[in-house]
Amino acid sequence: MWSSYSARHAAQLIGLTESAVRSCIRDGLIGSPGEVPARLSFRDLAALRAMKALVDAGVPLTRVRKDLLEIARALPDGATLAELPLEARGGRVCLRGQGTSAGQLELPLGPQRRGDAPADGALHPLPRSATAAGPQPAPVITADEWLARAAALEEQDPPAAIEAYQRSLRLRPDCSEAWINLGRLHAESGDADAARRCFRSALDVDPADATALYNLGVVAQDAGEESDAIELYRRALELDTSLAEAHYNLATLYDRTGDARQAIRHINEYRKLTKP
Repeated sequence: MWSSYSARHAAQLIGLTESAVRSCIRDGLIGSPGEVPARLSFRDLAALRAMKALVDAGVPLTRVRKDLLEIARALPDGATLAELPLEARGGRVCLRGQGTSAGQLELPLGPQRRGDAPADGALHPLPRSATAAGPQPAPVITADEWLARAAALEEQDPPAAIEAYQRSLRLRPDCSEAWINLGRLHAESGDADAARRCFRSALDVDPADATALYNLGVVAQDAGEESDAIELYRRALELDTSLAEAHYNLATLYDRTGDARQAIRHINEYRKLTKP
């Protein structure tokens, strides 16, 4: 007889957040997307353990999911991620014994343009012009340039991306996009308090930002604050009815609290928004 596990139980067993497990279900990496309540098999748990090992090896969870999706597309019918010899190499997910995972591209290591972010996220001195006489002033980096640099660093070097978002916000604290992206990185690194502060700062800038409300809902749900999460998801949907994941998460929460009618309504909305 096969045992089944809920997303919450699987998260507790593996050491991932419940939202991370739900994201893997929605991606189709484990379980059955759209199934409420989610029911995971022992094989799904094995796949989650492999993902957790990759995260522990230093690969950001968002990168793990993207690379595994590329690998999963090349799998023959009936094969699962749990059966593959996965390893972390150079900040990416690879099949052991192969150069890169399916669909991956090696990053070119050509010369960088003046002002570009170094590949490792470190701060390097700018080269002096061969014709320059004496020290040259460093070019001023704008808030938008720090924002673009942060986005480029997210997958390869999350700590450097966090620093770049912070630099952007010191120059332009009214940028809700930077607050939301910074909060997401804090949440993915396990700093829920810092994530909450960032999402609330985004709402201070724009009280009608549905994404900030949704993200606060995810943080609340991961913390077990289910009534707060439901309220935040509902407020987010009042502002943006196209937030499919808010419907999915509400369906999960209402199913857990025994409100079958609301669970069915929201999973149907989720399916309408995500159907091909």
